Amino acid sequence: MSYHDLSDSGMSDQDRRAEATRICGMILPAVGDYTMKQKELKFVMDIADKRKPVSTKQLFWLRDLKDKYL
Repeated sequence: MSYHDLSDSGMSDQDRRAEATRICGMILPAVGDYTMKQKELKFVMDIADKRKPVSTKQLFWLRDLKDKYL
């Protein structure tokens, strides 16, 4: 079994930000359609702030939330 370093996705900062912005744009309009935990909602709202960088781990969690709720 190979080791996958979750701190490196091979994406640039701009690529991670662009994907995070796209995913937040999918999740946020549908927030009222499902019951999202407060911690999850706060995370999505924080990531939606385009001034902040997005780490690889944050992007992976955001992808998981998208899969969970959409």
